[in-house]
Amino acid sequence: MQFGLYPIPESNIAGVVNLSEYMQVNCLGYYEFEKTSYTRYRDHGRTDYLLIYHIEGTAQARSKGIDYDLASGTAVLYRPGEEQRYSLSDETPVKSLWIHFTGYGIESLLEKLQLADRNIFFAAPSDDLLPLFHMARNEIAAQRSGYEVYIASLLLQILTVISRNYLQSRFTSRQLETQTNFDFGITYIHSNYDKPITIPEIAHIAGLSISRYIQVFKQQIGTTPKDYIVKYRLNKAKELLFETNLTIRQISVIVGFSDQLYFSRMYRKVEGICPKEDRKRRGMFKGVT
Repeated sequence: MQFGLYPIPESNIAGVVNLSEYMQVNCLGYYEFEKTSYTRYRDHGRTDYLLIYHIEGTAQARSKGIDYDLASGTAVLYRPGEEQRYSLSDETPVKSLWIHFTGYGIESLLEKLQLADRNIFFAAPSDDLLPLFHMARNEIAAQRSGYEVYIASLLLQILTVISRNYLQSRFTSRQLETQTNFDFGITYIHSNYDKPITIPEIAHIAGLSISRYIQVFKQQIGTTPKDYIVKYRLNKAKELLFETNLTIRQISVIVGFSDQLYFSRMYRKVEGICPKEDRKRRGMFKGVT
């Protein structure tokens, strides 16, 4: 039987509230029992947030007065003041992780991650979470400079992984396949931005018609595929513009623009200044055009 607690330190078992920080981890730990019956109950919860990630075994968690059986990979999220009940059964060995946290940015973050409308998030088990948790545990043990900030960044990653797993679990197999192919299309753009890329080409990689691909792209990325490709190329061009002494023409070709005039026009449209003037304004590589 193991029970682990890693305080940072935690000064109050009723919870710690710190609204001066965007995100702060108060404490974290794990349950690992061969077989035991255990219940943690708080009728009015705590003053901070509680995240539980159930790894394996028989367990239940309460949400809105109803107890739910937890499958492996399920996450439970309690807000400040909410009733908390988490119980373990002695039927099978049990493993789970938990984190208490606070901060003024939590609610807006949960909204963005689509984790704000419920307490329990059923999803398939993830191999991505345990390494993040262990990194956080090691940071607390070492307490090197800036460890509080680093642990908060790990919590942000943990919540993001949980959100992705939960949202993907709601997809049909066809939707999941489409999402995977869509991601391949984005990767293809990032790997081939220096070459000619056509929308029909990427739509084919995504397994969608051209019109449907453009529609899905707008929904997920917030812009058209064409504008995304241009912006991605321009971002790469800016790196070369400010970090090398390559000419404007050389840069335009390297990032996938066959026409220097078109490159300069797009640069001005997006950045509000032509590339030559932008480089001169930053005082870099004078005399290079």
